[in-house]
Amino acid sequence: MLPLFAFLVGLFGLPTALWYGGLDIIQHYILRLILVIKGYLPFHVVPFLDYCVDRIFLRLVGGGYIFIHRYLMEYFASLTPEEIERLSSEIESKKAQPA
Repeated sequence: MLPLFAFLVGLFGLPTALWYGGLDIIQHYILRLILVIKGYLPFHVVPFLDYCVDRIFLRLVGGGYIFIHRYLMEYFASLTPEEIERLSSEIESKKAQPA
């Protein structure tokens, strides 16, 4: 009796779970993995976002983060990959200089 019950739960339970949010969770983590592999997002994203909150780039609202000002968000969104690379190299060169 128990193997039949387990079979029926697997047969109907798994598709139901995937339909009611399971696929969204899978897509979320696949997207995060792709962004980490491409270098667009750090692996540990929550400490990074908390760091941005400490530096007053972002604000914690409920369970999410928003930019402190719309102009700041638009500025970051308007940067080209070349500008981002240039700014990153400037920051890295300043870190390498002794204080």
